[in-house]
Amino acid sequence: MPNWEIHKKWDSKLGIPPDISDYIQKAIDSKSSADKKIPMPEDFRQHTEERKIEWANHSNFSINDLNPKLHDRAKNKIIQKQDLQFLLIKGTDFIRAYYAHFILDYLNGTSIRQLLDRGTSVSECIDKYYKHKAVSLPETAEYLTSVMDFLKSHAQEIKEDLGI
Repeated sequence: MPNWEIHKKWDSKLGIPPDISDYIQKAIDSKSSADKKIPMPEDFRQHTEERKIEWANHSNFSINDLNPKLHDRAKNKIIQKQDLQFLLIKGTDFIRAYYAHFILDYLNGTSIRQLLDRGTSVSECIDKYYKHKAVSLPETAEYLTSVMDFLKSHAQEIKEDLGI
């Protein structure tokens, strides 16, 4: 995972205000809703603990019930869809920061870094993210595409920032 300064830099380049960038970093990187080191924003904590979702034909589960170790929510597509629905209410910059965070984390992962080291382009890796990892709703697909296109257009600078 890149450090928050890298996330904040790219959020800023995307035109995302610093307070929204900070909100998303804490929402995604908090290890739990009770994490004292990286406190989850209060409304996001409530979303995580209280929002009831359907899972395995049951509807009495919270996000916290499904995955109590919430750090980097990217591993659970059900949780990501719930997050996107919640963030849609907050605004498009929250959605864009959410996508940018996950894409940068993906590019900084060990297996993707190895691909990049062997000559695979950042654009190809972002396309791989889209094909295998990305989660979107019909209402958020255009924001995912715009973030991906923006990051692809700055591939060399991303490689430098990630030390690849």
